Amino acid sequence: MKKKSLLVAMVTCGILSSVLSGFLVMASNDDIFFTFRIGSYQENGRDSHGRYRQTNDVNNPWKVKMTYTGEGSNTITNYWMENSATTNVTPTVSVTQGKGYYYENAYSSANGTTVYLTAENNNFNGSAYNVSGYWDEETW
Repeated sequence: MKKKSLLVAMVTCGILSSVLSGFLVMASNDDIFFTFRIGSYQENGRDSHGRYRQTNDVNNPWKVKMTYTGEGSNTITNYWMENSATTNVTPTVSVTQGKGYYYENAYSSANGTTVYLTAENNNFNGSAYNVSGYWDEETW
């Protein structure tokens, strides 16, 4: 009888811990790879893989680093995050290719929602090009 009660208790604990672990997601400072196309005449390009920004703190910055751009070495592309309705949820950051990570705080509308890395050419011209690099929707 004790063995059966112990087995039931162990199974119950296992089920509860696996259900609860789905709710306990810890934020971390990650390097998430992105690649997408920037359109001509400042047409937005967007990473199709949204990330859930679980923080409630607008001072928890997001980050982006552009390692490649078809526009050329040391050129600038404007990046920001937006929600699924394509509303900007962060200020724009002008990122120079090859210069490392750029950090920026978010608006409160970015908290507790899925966000997408979005970008445009900083120049209004007919150039379209591919970009790639790393980003994270929250860094701590």
